[in-house]
Amino acid sequence: MLKKKMMRDIRGSFAQFFSIFILAVVAMWCFTGFQSDVIGGRRAQENFAQKSNFSDGWIYGSGFEKEQADKIRGIDGINNVQLRCEMLGKADEKYNTAEIWCYFEDENIVTKPYSVSGTEFDPDDPDGIWLFEAFADIWGIKTGDKFTVHVMGQDIEKEVKGLIMSAERSFNCASSDTDTDFHNIGFVYLSVKALPEEYRFFNEMVFTCEGNALSYENKISDALDGGYSFIADRKSIDSYNRLVDELNQHDGFSYIFSFIFVAIALLVITTTMKRMVAQQRTQIGTLNALGMKTRKIMIHYLSYSFLLSLTGCIAGMVLGIYTFGRIMIDMFSGFYRIPDWRGGFDYKSVAVAALIVLFCTGTSYFSCRQILKIHPSEALRPAAAKSAKPCIFEKLPFWNKLGFTARYSLRDISRSKMRAFMGIFGTCMGMIVMTLGLGAFDTLGYVRGWYFDDIQNYSSQVIFSDKCSIADAEELSEKYDGELVGMELISIAASDHPVSDDIISCKLSITEGKGLFCVSDTELNVEPLPKGTVALTMKQAAKLGLKKGDSVYRKTTDGSKWIESKIGLISRHPSITGITILREDYEDEGFEFVPQMLVTRKDCSELKGNELVSAVHSMDDLKTAFDKTMEVMDILVYFMVFFSALLIIIVLYNSGNLSFNEREKEFATLKVLGFGTPRVRKLISVQNLWLSLIGAVCGIPFGQKALQAMMDSNGDSIDWPCYINPLTYTLAGAFVMLISLLVGFMFSKRIKRIDMPSVLKGME
Repeated sequence: MLKKKMMRDIRGSFAQFFSIFILAVVAMWCFTGFQSDVIGGRRAQENFAQKSNFSDGWIYGSGFEKEQADKIRGIDGINNVQLRCEMLGKADEKYNTAEIWCYFEDENIVTKPYSVSGTEFDPDDPDGIWLFEAFADIWGIKTGDKFTVHVMGQDIEKEVKGLIMSAERSFNCASSDTDTDFHNIGFVYLSVKALPEEYRFFNEMVFTCEGNALSYENKISDALDGGYSFIADRKSIDSYNRLVDELNQHDGFSYIFSFIFVAIALLVITTTMKRMVAQQRTQIGTLNALGMKTRKIMIHYLSYSFLLSLTGCIAGMVLGIYTFGRIMIDMFSGFYRIPDWRGGFDYKSVAVAALIVLFCTGTSYFSCRQILKIHPSEALRPAAAKSAKPCIFEKLPFWNKLGFTARYSLRDISRSKMRAFMGIFGTCMGMIVMTLGLGAFDTLGYVRGWYFDDIQNYSSQVIFSDKCSIADAEELSEKYDGELVGMELISIAASDHPVSDDIISCKLSITEGKGLFCVSDTELNVEPLPKGTVALTMKQAAKLGLKKGDSVYRKTTDGSKWIESKIGLISRHPSITGITILREDYEDEGFEFVPQMLVTRKDCSELKGNELVSAVHSMDDLKTAFDKTMEVMDILVYFMVFFSALLIIIVLYNSGNLSFNEREKEFATLKVLGFGTPRVRKLISVQNLWLSLIGAVCGIPFGQKALQAMMDSNGDSIDWPCYINPLTYTLAGAFVMLISLLVGFMFSKRIKRIDMPSVLKGME
C-alpha cells in the first residue's frame, strides 16, 4: 500500500523529486569525475615512481667523484646513490631549436627512464640516445633515426635507440613558453661515454632514502665536507610537482562542486517534504488511526529522499568515472606525461555518497518529525489556519505606494522564508559559478595582454646557439637595437645559513634594463629595476617572508656560497619565478654575463639559419603558441556555464513550482476576480526575478575571489592575477535573469489549466 502511495506522490510532485535525483547525480558526477582523475593520476604517478626507482633527494654541486658517492652510500638510511650530469642543450633548427635537457649517466639505478618503445636505456652504450616520447611523436621521430643535441659546445649526433618518459619530468615547459608545447621542449638520456673525455663530469648525485631526504642534510654535509651547493627533495622539483599541484587542485574542485549541489538538494528536500507532509496531514492521521505505527510512517516518508538520493548517487558515480573522469584524463594526459593514467575509484566516493544519502535522509526526517508527532485524533482534523500577521515589509515607509504585485510577492516571501532562501542561495551559487567560468576568459585575455604587451615589450626573440660568444651577442644586440637576456637556475633563501625547508629553487633573470624585457610590480605596472637591487617575485617573497628593502640570498647550482642582494622591487610574472637583476650589478658581483637570447622591436627573420642563432620567434609565433596551450580553458568555461545554468534552472523551477502548488487556491481566486493567465504568471515571474536579482548581487563579490583561489591553487610556479570585466558581471547577471524569466513561462500551461470550480469547491 505504501509503495503505491509513494509512486503516486512521486508522480504528483515529479519536478521536485526529479530535482533531488538530478542534484544527487550531479554532485556525485562532479565528485567521482574529479576523483577519478585525481586517484588515477596519483596512483599512476606513484607506480611510475616505484618502477623507475625515483629519487627522494638531489645533491647539486660540481665535479662530484665516485668516492664522494660511496661516502653518501655509507650513510645509514640512504639506499641507492647515482652520479649524473644534467645540462640544458638544444635541438637542431629543423626541430625549432627546442630546449633539450640532457642526462649523462654511467649507471641506471636511480630515476631510471621508462621505455615506451625501442630498447631500454643502456648507460654503457656510447652510440645511442634515448629521446622523450612526446617530443619525438610531435616531430615524427622514430627509433633508428638520427638525432643531434647541441650541449656544452658539442654537437652530439646519435641513433635514437628508444623513446622514453621520466618520473622526474612528467611536466615539461620551455623557458620561452607559458605552458606545455612539446615542439619546444624535450629531454634525452645518454651514456656519459658519449661525451669527449675532457667534458665528462658529474654535477648531481641522486639518491633514494628512508623518510624525508632533507633530514639527512647534516650527515651529507659531513660526508662531503660541505663540498656541495644544496640539497633538494621532491617538493623542489617543479617538473614533478606541477602534476602534484594540478591533482590537488582537482581534488579541491571535487569537494567544492559537490558541496554546492548537495546544499541545494537539502534545501529542495526541506521545502518539498515539509509541504508534502503538511498536505498529507489527514492521511497520516488516518494511517495512525488504523493502527500503523508512527515509526513505519516515518520510514515511509524518509524512503523518498533515501531512494532518490541513493539512485542519484549511484548514477552519478557511474557517469563520473566513464564520462567526466575520462574526459579530464584524456585532456590533462596531453600535458603531463606518465604511463598508465587511468580512471580511479576508492572508498572516498562511497563515503561521500553515503554522506549525501545520510544528509538527504536526515533533512527529510527533520522536515517531517514535527507533524508526525501530532496525535492521530488531532491529525484527522485539518490544520488550523495560520493567523494573519503583518509581514515585516509592511513596516516600510513606502509600503502603501507599492503596487499589488510587489506587496503580494513580499507577503509570500515573508510567509515562505525557506523557499525564498533556497531561491536566493541557489542563484547566488549559480552566479558565482557562471562568473567563475566567464571570468576565466577575461583572465586569459588579461594575462595575455600583460605578458605580451607589457612585460615582453618587443617584437622578436632570438635564441643564441652555443657557438655565439658574448662579443657576437653584443654585436647582434647593437645591430638590432635590442636587449640581451640571460637566465640560470638558482636557489634562494631568506638567510645565508638556511635549512633545506627554507630554500626555494627558481630562476635568475639577468637583463640590461633597456625596457624590452620588463619587470612589473604587484599592481602589474611596469617598473624600472633600481640599480644595486634585485626584483623578487611575489609568491616567493611571501613564502620566504620577505618584503621590499629586505635582503634575499641566492646560490647557483654549482656555487659554494650564498650571495646577498637587497630587494628593490616585489615583482610578478605569470610563469618565471625567482630573481631579476641588472647586468651591471651581476657583473659587479664578479660573474660573467652569458646571454641566452636577444629581444628587439625589429624584425629578425633574416637571422634564421645563422650559425650563431638557434631560433628566431616573432611575437605572433609566441602568441599563437600561448593561445594553443590555453584551449583547455574553453572546456573549463563550457563546464562552468553548463552547471551554472543547470543549478539556476533547478532552483528557480523548484521555487516557482512550490510557490505555485502552495498558492494554487489563491491563483484560482485571482482568476475568478478577473486576473488573466499573464497577470497570474507575472506574480511568479516577478518573485523569481526578485530572488534571482538578490542572489546575483550577493554572488558578485565572491566570483572574483573564487576565480583567484582557483588560479592560486596551481602552485607557486604559476602567478596569474584574475580579472573579471564589468561586462562579464552584466552578462552573467543577464543570463541568470533570462533563465528566471524562462522558468516563469514554464508555468503558463499549468496556470491556464487551473480548474477554478474544483479548486474553489475544495476551499468550502
